[in-house]
Amino acid sequence: MADMTARLASFFCLLVAGPAAANVAASTRAPSAFTLSPGSARTRSEVLGEELSFDCSGAEREEACRFEARYRLRNSTSEAEVIDAAFLGIRVREVSVAFDGEPLPLAQGQRDSPESTSEEALGQLARTSVERFGFTLTLPPERGGELVVRGVVRLERRFLSSGYEWPAVQARHVLLSSKTQRATYWDIDYLLGPIRTWAGSPELHVTVRIPSAWEVGSSPDASARTLPEATGWQVRRQGAHAVAERRIEGASAPEWFNIALTQRKPWWTPGGVQLGVGARLGGSSRFMARLGYQLAAPESFLHSLSVETDFREQLVLTPLTQYATPQILILPSLGLGVGVPVQVRPEARPGLRLLVDLHFGPAGAALSWDHYPRLREGSDVFSRLALLLQVGL
Repeated sequence: MADMTARLASFFCLLVAGPAAANVAASTRAPSAFTLSPGSARTRSEVLGEELSFDCSGAEREEACRFEARYRLRNSTSEAEVIDAAFLGIRVREVSVAFDGEPLPLAQGQRDSPESTSEEALGQLARTSVERFGFTLTLPPERGGELVVRGVVRLERRFLSSGYEWPAVQARHVLLSSKTQRATYWDIDYLLGPIRTWAGSPELHVTVRIPSAWEVGSSPDASARTLPEATGWQVRRQGAHAVAERRIEGASAPEWFNIALTQRKPWWTPGGVQLGVGARLGGSSRFMARLGYQLAAPESFLHSLSVETDFREQLVLTPLTQYATPQILILPSLGLGVGVPVQVRPEARPGLRLLVDLHFGPAGAALSWDHYPRLREGSDVFSRLALLLQVGL
């Protein structure tokens, strides 16, 4: 199913305060709750800022990214605060948590889907189980510190169906053409709503390191049925890699934030062999056969080199470029092209070709008009019209 798009990383530190006295841990603690519903801050300590980074430089090989989230915390009160905390993630592993460089013990468990009243807004995320990595954090009075969460998030492809539409090169060459998608999409989902359980309104700074040929964007909705957009991202090149950055103000931050990685396919697509048989029309009509090879670069433009002969006296080589529409359900692919036929026999001379063809799948018909102008004194000007039935492999 097209909408079976798995979200690749949904994680955040969700901290919930329990009652605390100076230098005394809370006697009871409420477990962290995974909710995107807005609410008042539950902690006296504040989150001053967050630095979130993903290293996806080896994503094509490993199908995973390493992440690091750094939270700057501050307890400005005169009392220590003991907080139950939890890192929540989807398809994450090797998770570790440290505060001011000291590792914190983790308790791992699985939670159900998010407790959200906005299932429609969250799409697939609202029906996804979440891994919970719980830990306890103590913030001394009048002290700040840095909470660091590290781990690996496994990437899972997003599938965007093209529906009943096939590019011309694939529809015409079902045996030999490349069946790869136009692009491969990976998703990282980040939940910003849980930060509202903290005091403060931090700015989020996101960086994503990717191979230089990849792109970073965000999907405008959580359904993963739409193409990602690059709006808001700043990209800089670093040799074989690229780094994309984005800043999000806490006051205007959405509850859900998507990071979409796009791996474009090569600008050209292999096609296949074309075979055609038909006739040259007009007063000197005769049987004609065509053999050629065709590829696409870019997707809507087909380029071919063919040889045509009547197996007696005529031999023509033709490079040709045409624009071809995709095949949509029962609507065939229409192509309009121009080329340079080079007559080899009976005498060598170049000409101009205009071509229109119609293909439904690999089978189709092509009508071509060749015009040979006068090149030297004594040469004739003539035109030829040919209709061929052709099949692509």
